[in-house]
Parts: sequence; C-alpha cells; structure tokens
Amino acid sequence: MSELFCVERVMGFCEKVCYFLVVNLLFIISNIPVLLFLLFVGAGQIRECLPLFLLCLLPMAPALSAVMYAMNRVVWGTEGKAFSDYRKGYFSGFRQKMELGAGQLFVIFVCWTNMEFFSVQTGSLFLTVLFAVLFAAAVFITPILYMLVSRYEMNNIQTVKAALTLLITKPVFTLGNVAALLLILGAFEISAGTTVLFMGSIYGFLVMFMNRRLLQELENNGN
Repeated sequence: MSELFCVERVMGFCEKVCYFLVVNLLFIISNIPVLLFLLFVGAGQIRECLPLFLLCLLPMAPALSAVMYAMNRVVWGTEGKAFSDYRKGYFSGFRQKMELGAGQLFVIFVCWTNMEFFSVQTGSLFLTVLFAVLFAAAVFITPILYMLVSRYEMNNIQTVKAALTLLITKPVFTLGNVAALLLILGAFEISAGTTVLFMGSIYGFLVMFMNRRLLQELENNGN
C-alpha cells in the first residue's frame, strides 16, 4: 500500500513537471518575435532599436496572460491539460489583451523617450526623475496587469485602474513580484540550460501563488 502511494506521488510530481515544461515551451513559442530580435539584433541594441524591440514584445501580453491563467489553475489544483489550459488563457479575450499590451508598451516608449530627452537635451533633473518613476511603474505593473486580465472579466480601463491601485496600495506584493523575477534571473545565471525550460511557468506560478490571498480578498470585496 505504501509503495502504491509512493508511486502515485512520483507520478503526480512528474505530471506537474511536464505541465510546467509544456506551458513554458508554449510561452517561448508565443514570443518568437522577441527571440528573433535578441538573436539577430542583440540585447545590446535594444536602446538604439527600442521601437522595434517593443513591437516584438507585443505578443508577450496574451502569452503572459496564458501563463498566469494556467498557473492559477495549478495553485488551486484545477489544472487540466497544459496545452488546453494555455490555449484558453491565450485566446480568451485575445483582442483585449493585445490592446492592453499595446497601450502599456506605448506608455513605456513615451516615458523612456521623455526621460532620455530631459536628461540629455535639457538636463532637467525633476522631469528626468518623474519620467523614470513613471517608466518603472509601467514596467513593475506588468505581472499585476496580466494576473488581473487572466482571471477577471473587466475592460482595459478597469483593469489598469485596479492594477495601479494595487501597485500603489500593496507595495509588498509588488516587491514580491520583483523578487520572483530576480530569483528567476539569478537561477538563469547559474544554470541557463535548465532554467530556460521552466523560467516562464515558474515565474507565473510564483506570482499567482504569492498573490492568491490578494485575489481572494478582491473577490470577497467584490461580492
């Protein structure tokens, strides 16, 4: 009986590993444009080719939403087949996610160009710092945006308002999301070959796991 229980646990663990692997591979495939940019243009040219890089990042919006959707199901133990879960998270509200991603990337572009302009052309410290803060906010809000859009049916304005509110009023969760990203990047530096197979899905899992109580609180307040 104990041997059977042990085998079931091993099989369950292997299924979870396969689920994470498939979701991550689908995430990578969904972001082929940015991979091609890094391959043929290079990370060192991002600053000079920022508009092209941001355009290549556009598919990241539905892809990250799909990862968040799949990992939310893992957190609550309701996951099905990895491909089916990812596909549902990717295509459900696809147009809304693309519009949300395009809007976020546009804000990032505006903040960066203004930050560059005021720091180099005018030397205005106040405006440089202001747009640097706005740029950081536009980047740090990313996991919150796609966590919300993957779980709730809200229009983009409502999603952005809710994400901004959480970014400002729940700094602990924001710092947790940043720490999760730094942890994944640190693991990538140590073992890139292994980490690249799971980094997207593990990051999504960490975000959804750390924010599960926050999401429950939002749902309870909504009811």
